[in-house]
Amino acid sequence: MNKYLSLISIIFLVLIVSACNNATNDDENNVVIKMGTKMPDESLEGRMFQYFADTVHERSDGEITIQLYPAEQLGKGNTQVDNVLNGTQQIYAEGITYFSDLDSRVNLSSVPFLFRDFDHYQKFNKGEMGQDIQETLIENNVRILNDERNFRRGPERVLLSKEPVVTVDDLQGLKIRSFESKTYSQAYEHVGTNPTVVAWTETYLALNQNLVDAAASPLSLVWGMKFTEVAPHMSMVDEYQQDVVLAMNEEFFQGLTKEHQNILIDVANETGEVNNEQINEVVDEQLALMKEEHDIEMHEIDKEEWAEAFEDFHYQLEDDGIAPEGTIDAIKSIE
Repeated sequence: MNKYLSLISIIFLVLIVSACNNATNDDENNVVIKMGTKMPDESLEGRMFQYFADTVHERSDGEITIQLYPAEQLGKGNTQVDNVLNGTQQIYAEGITYFSDLDSRVNLSSVPFLFRDFDHYQKFNKGEMGQDIQETLIENNVRILNDERNFRRGPERVLLSKEPVVTVDDLQGLKIRSFESKTYSQAYEHVGTNPTVVAWTETYLALNQNLVDAAASPLSLVWGMKFTEVAPHMSMVDEYQQDVVLAMNEEFFQGLTKEHQNILIDVANETGEVNNEQINEVVDEQLALMKEEHDIEMHEIDKEEWAEAFEDFHYQLEDDGIAPEGTIDAIKSIE
């Protein structure tokens, strides 16, 4: 009897293994991608990431499923970058500065007042140096899916503060929130502020508890983060041009079929276009709400004055080895 039971058990195990192998073969075209973001899902960017996920699923006939983890559910910025590098998450959608450890030239994108406008910044990204930076990232296991670099964040950056900040003199001693970027912090130290690194999701609390006096933000994200509840002065600084990159683990990308690769790239670029079509309308609606509910005061700065204050720092980047000699003049000369 025991022999028969043993034989039945062996047959049962063989059937299970066979079934598992068949399931693996049947599912080899079903790709699950874990994508982390910093922004809440109800923000414009959050809705754009959902558009990306939904459209990829549709275009792939359901073969690609993108699981979204908004609002830093997978960790702070540097943690998610590490996740992408080691493959525990496949995509991180954020500003490219988080990948500066792979190429120091990435820091140039967030240097205050280095680029005149978004067109200038995009020409840099699609030019020789920008393309070389992207190739370096690929060599370090990170691919930017939206290679058109058209996912505009902003559409401009504003400085939210407790008291008006209009002139360069107003920056002296200001406790300003910085993100995880040594270059950005040093830039504001150069003009007399006291930068403090605060996670994006903790910025409201830092403003509310007076840990910082001011924080810069893309205009389209201010309302969703409720910053003007605690910092009702808004200066239109447009300090640097900002875009979102959908950065994917390169090894994972290379393991996909060519068709799936093309779908991800095409939809990533399309998502940027859709975002740019909606962003101005969204911002206008949100500004009206901020004026009505938070009684904000808006301030214009003299951008030439601010740019001049940061100019020495621009060239200091070459002295510090962050950018090769001649880089700053090459950037400023882009027409």
